[in-house]
Amino acid sequence: MDALFKELVDGVFVCSKSGELVYANPAFGKILGYSEDKVPIKNVANDVVDRELEWHALTSLMDQGSAIRDYEINLRRSDGSKIVASLSATFFRDTDGDQFAIAGVIRDITTRKGVENDLREKAFRTDIVNKMVMAAGTSKAVENILNGLGGDLKMLVPFEKISLGSTEEKGRHVDVLMRDQEDASKTRKVGRVPFEGSLIEKLKYDKNAVIIEKDVARRNFTEFDLIDLSGMNAFLSVPLRSRGKIIGSLNIAHSKAGEYSWETAEVLQDVANQLAGLVDNTILLNSLEEKVELHESLLDSGVQLQKAVTTQQIYAAIASHLRDIVPYQNLSFYLIDWPNRWVYPVYAVGSFADEIMDSAGILDEGIVGSIAKSGRAEFVDDVDEDHRVAQISGVPAEHESMLAIPLSGMDGVVGVIEVYRERGQVFSMSDLEAGLLFAQQASVALVNSQMVSKLQEAKKEIELLNDLMFHDINNYNFATINYVENIADSEGLPADAKMALEKALNLLRKTSRLIEDVKKLTKIGGMDQSEFVQINLCDVLAKVTSGLAHSAPNKTVSFKVDLPEQEAIVMANSLVDELFSNVISNAIKYDPHEDVEIDVTCSKVLVEGVAFWKTAITDRGQGIPDEMKSSLFQKYVRLRPESTVSGTGLGLSIVSALTDKFNGRVWMEDRVPGRSDQGAKFCIELPAAKPASR
Repeated sequence: MDALFKELVDGVFVCSKSGELVYANPAFGKILGYSEDKVPIKNVANDVVDRELEWHALTSLMDQGSAIRDYEINLRRSDGSKIVASLSATFFRDTDGDQFAIAGVIRDITTRKGVENDLREKAFRTDIVNKMVMAAGTSKAVENILNGLGGDLKMLVPFEKISLGSTEEKGRHVDVLMRDQEDASKTRKVGRVPFEGSLIEKLKYDKNAVIIEKDVARRNFTEFDLIDLSGMNAFLSVPLRSRGKIIGSLNIAHSKAGEYSWETAEVLQDVANQLAGLVDNTILLNSLEEKVELHESLLDSGVQLQKAVTTQQIYAAIASHLRDIVPYQNLSFYLIDWPNRWVYPVYAVGSFADEIMDSAGILDEGIVGSIAKSGRAEFVDDVDEDHRVAQISGVPAEHESMLAIPLSGMDGVVGVIEVYRERGQVFSMSDLEAGLLFAQQASVALVNSQMVSKLQEAKKEIELLNDLMFHDINNYNFATINYVENIADSEGLPADAKMALEKALNLLRKTSRLIEDVKKLTKIGGMDQSEFVQINLCDVLAKVTSGLAHSAPNKTVSFKVDLPEQEAIVMANSLVDELFSNVISNAIKYDPHEDVEIDVTCSKVLVEGVAFWKTAITDRGQGIPDEMKSSLFQKYVRLRPESTVSGTGLGLSIVSALTDKFNGRVWMEDRVPGRSDQGAKFCIELPAAKPASR
């Protein structure tokens, strides 16, 4: 029998009722961590059972005849550690039936109990988490999700402060939400901070929870600028993951140092995993609702902006409606004067509006100039720390966040709007995108207003030119030319005097050409489109190229003309010849080669479903520098200002004006893309008209 007991893995023992050990097999000693020579001297009640009172309770049950089977009891090992054992025991009785010894069997079930406790704890945790998620799931706002956690979360992890961070879709900033300290049932959005340097950035790249064991407020995360963590000595942050990415963080803090461990982080992560999808869905839903509201606001603002007429009304309407699209505290509105490279304030809202309105600046300084030149909207979290900022006299550094939006017209950026918020209320990608949508409407309204002003100015200018140039000045000019020509033809005139007179004649003739060009522009301005007739561009191009083939005495001009077989019909008048003649004349005039080669093609194209006849005139001259392309069709702009070729600078503005009148468009490209010095390609598109039936 003894040999059998020695082979058992369960511990077998015999002891007196008081616990004095009489027999123990090797497994008994092994379970308790004793060697065989030490076990016999031990007392079960005093040295093995964790609490002596529990031994007395067991013997009392046995005295009452109760069977002891699989009784869970805590035992103490030789090193002081504790195990959980399953105990079965019975009394040995003598022939008279008296109890004289206790025989028992113990089995170590510590591992099993640990698993059972873990399962029980996880089941409890799951139940609590599900309860919290169900409560939080009734909310349609991220701000209220923390409210749904209630006091149940404290049953899993201890905390005194709790907050939540969520990133916007493109991850430039973090919205920070915090449970109200005075009313634990409420959560409020305390602000928005940069993603760079945030807890969420660290969680994204470190892949682990953030645990701070003491002096929490001394750590430098951007969220800590908004969360009051004074007095907190323990902090734990875990990521919110949804759709394979980190969308936020769940954060708790406690005043007790070292309160949080990796085990605590695992528990909080379980909660975060359940909340992440809810937070993500809520953000997406809110984003959709905001987009619907944005488009409704844009529709309303578009209607209202069209009602404004004067420039001041436009400025005020833009400022007013922009606040509905992108809320702000202060606003500065600037117009760009590209020729003089200045930026002019035209409207301002806020505490320092007067100072801003008195602060015109140069285009090459300040954020306004930078935005105007780049044509791209930007937001800056702290404008006073931006190296581009231009200080305005009388305006203190207030460390505001800023969003700058360019307003663009046909010729580029015409204005820049800057809007400001106080520090901590930074602008986001959503604000920038909404601002850009509004800027499209504002640009149209602003450009339309400027066009009205320009038309009024042009009308006055035309009237003045009619009075001065076409009558008095032109008559005086012709008379002067005749006088100078007579003197220049006089015999015996000194060479230096004759040269001076030739220069004078050249200037007078140039003045005559200028007057003729202005007359053309005036005639174009007064054209009535109802008087346009059908014209075949093939005939026009053939006539113009034939007439200009021998226009340059010192050059050989050759044309390669590719015209369609069908008639290229457009609605125009006789000035359409002038349009193409000006472009081709310039190509010949500014080509430095003796042999001038020009390609002329005409083809039918579709632009957004509308048919156009596109004429391309390609030369192999010096080309147009990139910096001149944007201003090429403006008045008084020479293709080559330093060139010895004479000209008034109005030729291409006439081309542009005629193209506009014919409801077409003109632009210039490089003959070889990216190589402006390899020649120019002028493209003219005019709406195609149906040939009249014959």
